[in-house]
Amino acid sequence: MSLSRPRWWRRLGALLLSGCLALMASGCSGGADPEQAAAPTVLQVTEPAAPGDISVGKSVYLQRCVGCHAVDGSGIVGPDIRPGKVLDKYASAEAMEVLVRYGLGEMPEFASKLNNVEIAAVVAYVRGGLG
Repeated sequence: MSLSRPRWWRRLGALLLSGCLALMASGCSGGADPEQAAAPTVLQVTEPAAPGDISVGKSVYLQRCVGCHAVDGSGIVGPDIRPGKVLDKYASAEAMEVLVRYGLGEMPEFASKLNNVEIAAVVAYVRGGLG
């Protein structure tokens, strides 16, 4: 009997983690009063991207993401990911990378289509304001 878990366990764990992060970022507070609005959170990008990352990220975005998110990130069938919107939902680049890598809901997985450098680069491009 092998003690290592199958690959799908890791994917399931990453998917659950990204879902929990999305719920936390959206202000889900369990049994809180829905009449009370949560105070807005101001987030700042703390991970500077290298210029090479941005050019790779832009290339990947234009090839893989534009069909759902539009050139400016305003969304077509995918959600609006323009500056402010995406940073409010995903506080860290790591959380966004999990989403891009494994997908969630309508968001397809890109782990089988993009390598780690491309995933990190497209996340840096989006987090950097799509340009």
